[in-house]
Amino acid sequence: MKQTINIRQAGILLIMCIFANKILLLPSLMYSDVKADAIFVVSVLFLIEIISLPVLFLLKKHFPTQSLYEILKAKLGVFLTKIIYILLLLFFFLKVLLVFSITYVYFKQQIYKDEVIWIALISFLPVINHAVVSGIRPLSRTMEIFFTVVIIGFVACLAFSLFTRISVPYIFLSNVKSFFGAIYKHIFSFGDIFFLFLIIDKIEIKKGQEKILYKYAFIGFILVLLLYFLYYSKYQVTSFMHNNALADILVFSVQFNAIGRLDIIAMITIVLITLFQMEIFSYGFSDCLLHIFPKLNWIYSVVVFDIVFGIVYYIFLGKYEKMISSTTSWFPFLAIFINIVLPVILAIILLIKRRKNEKID
Repeated sequence: MKQTINIRQAGILLIMCIFANKILLLPSLMYSDVKADAIFVVSVLFLIEIISLPVLFLLKKHFPTQSLYEILKAKLGVFLTKIIYILLLLFFFLKVLLVFSITYVYFKQQIYKDEVIWIALISFLPVINHAVVSGIRPLSRTMEIFFTVVIIGFVACLAFSLFTRISVPYIFLSNVKSFFGAIYKHIFSFGDIFFLFLIIDKIEIKKGQEKILYKYAFIGFILVLLLYFLYYSKYQVTSFMHNNALADILVFSVQFNAIGRLDIIAMITIVLITLFQMEIFSYGFSDCLLHIFPKLNWIYSVVVFDIVFGIVYYIFLGKYEKMISSTTSWFPFLAIFINIVLPVILAIILLIKRRKNEKID
């Protein structure tokens, strides 16, 4: 029996995707390019993401029981569909690498201070593997259970940052070239909501429920934009020096009256968000792999993921600087295809289907 999720669970998946790769290092990287105008760059990139949601709803309306693979296969043929899924597989794999690389460095700095890659892998991979093998419904239900904790933790970090002096950041300092250059350079950190297209056949959307998904998207966007605003308001010209935005806005709170260390709030929130993001992207990787090689099963897919992840991370991308530089050099080419070109292809498929239906009527 095919596992399905409801619109609320899809909305929670959406928020976790929105948080992905945007709440730790990205604010610092963007400030180096366009100063506090990064807030507007993020807004534009969010707008590009939100435009794809109507395409998702129309696909679900016209192909209610079909998967993305089945839709593409019927319209583009097996060969082109396999190529697209290979690119999607690469996209989700690189997303996992990026999430892990950024968060690993954060926890190494905050907790261990030493190289603890194997401890991190042993801690994360079994949990992620189990989530992927269990399926999208248990995965999303687990996120649903912890969703309130994540949101409270995120909002608490924003709220406690207000206890120190902040001032409105200087904006409109970047030129047009640097602004659009920043959009291109950092587009790979966005587009994560395409994961919902991958599981479109597993999402139950009743009539009139589309606004619920928009509500979750709006909540996610507002929280991220508030984080950027408060982060730049607190650090101003030194923003480029602080690489863990959600945690760094609590830097004042080593001791806060009798409460103790408040940075534990950021740590717990980041751990949960990171774990859920890696589960989402790992599931995306396995789903693509199984469509490319249909004779495999989910267990084999996670084994392949673990082996490839370990080899690629440890040998080729283990250097943090190389991973980050790649996200702004050749990764954007892949991101443009997934974020813009592929939704346009799906929109064209919908337009052609609509015209055919009109001719039949």
